[in-house]
Amino acid sequence: MVRIILLCFIVMVAVTRIDTASITDAKTLFYNISTGYNKEVRPIADQSDTLTVSINMYLISIKDFDEVSGTMNILAVFTINWNDVSLVWNPAAYNGLHDINIGQNNIWLPKLYNIKASNTFSAISDSDLLVNIANNGEIIWQPAGFIDVKCSQDVSYFPFDRQTCSIQLAPWGYFQNKVQLQPQKTEVSLDFYETNGEWSLDRTITGTYVLSDISLTIFNITISRLPAFHIVNTLMPIYLLLVMNPLVFVLPVDSGERVGFSLTVFLTFTVFITIVNGVLPANSESMSRLSYFIFAVLVASGIIASINIFQLRLYHKDENLPVPRWLVRLMRILGCHCRKSRRRVIEVCPVNAIPKTLDQIRSKKGLTIQEEENATEGIEQDITWKDVVTQVNAWDLV
Repeated sequence: MVRIILLCFIVMVAVTRIDTASITDAKTLFYNISTGYNKEVRPIADQSDTLTVSINMYLISIKDFDEVSGTMNILAVFTINWNDVSLVWNPAAYNGLHDINIGQNNIWLPKLYNIKASNTFSAISDSDLLVNIANNGEIIWQPAGFIDVKCSQDVSYFPFDRQTCSIQLAPWGYFQNKVQLQPQKTEVSLDFYETNGEWSLDRTITGTYVLSDISLTIFNITISRLPAFHIVNTLMPIYLLLVMNPLVFVLPVDSGERVGFSLTVFLTFTVFITIVNGVLPANSESMSRLSYFIFAVLVASGIIASINIFQLRLYHKDENLPVPRWLVRLMRILGCHCRKSRRRVIEVCPVNAIPKTLDQIRSKKGLTIQEEENATEGIEQDITWKDVVTQVNAWDLV
């Protein structure tokens, strides 16, 4: 029994000694793989072959989307893998050291550029990052940071719009027969994703294509706006003002508040259209339907204000000035066809005051047109300018 225990102890010590690498082993390994290494040469044995670089993207968060400039700012991490034949060693020669981390500036890197960048055209890397190298030459590189992407924004259905932005990475300087990019997954990884308060993430798609004989990897991100804020603060006030605007005709003409009310609503619509246009891109390619709607409502509000001003001008006109006969007859026709039986309408258009048509006048009294006009002249002159305005208001409220 004692011999068996002693044998197990010796085996455990031997295994521990083999798998434990010291700092001296790491320094020796770093010196050996660095000596004679040229980071300007593609790390592939046959230089006529194509080096495949696989990429996976981890989306951390969507920081902002600027509709005016069409720029989306995201925080992302890329996991990039390839194989370097110059960085291969036997772990047994270094006491079981299977991998090592060194600075990225010491080895060859596939410098990747985002061709959809909105500000500067630079490689997505940081000189302080480390790369992990396995004994079989497999390299794992994980650059991360904030990325600004230029998007083709479409705000036609604002605030219910959906935007799609594309991150396109290219190994600029290498043709596709030298370096080829290949996404690891069909979608962007969302293991560490944090939701955004203004935008919801709908879907992500990855893919590849060739541009000017250069291999590109694409990461499409589709987001949709959360409309609750704009519904409460923009749409609801606009609809409320739209309902209130025609109510100006309910106010008495001599109250003195009609013009002020209509102009206040008109100016409010002007403020709203300024606010909405302030958060939208200043171009004519993709104008929001909401902007057209507010402009139409603004025009209608201006027409209502103009009608009120014109009515007040007629209402305060000198009563000694006669009302034109055509206008009197028009008011009688409007009053007779008014569906609501109001006292004022009955007074303006009595049932038996005059026949409805000239033929009835002639058949009833045998009068000519001139005689008919003279016969009804006294009745027609009963209508004043105030009656005209009152009759118009009654017709507007039908």
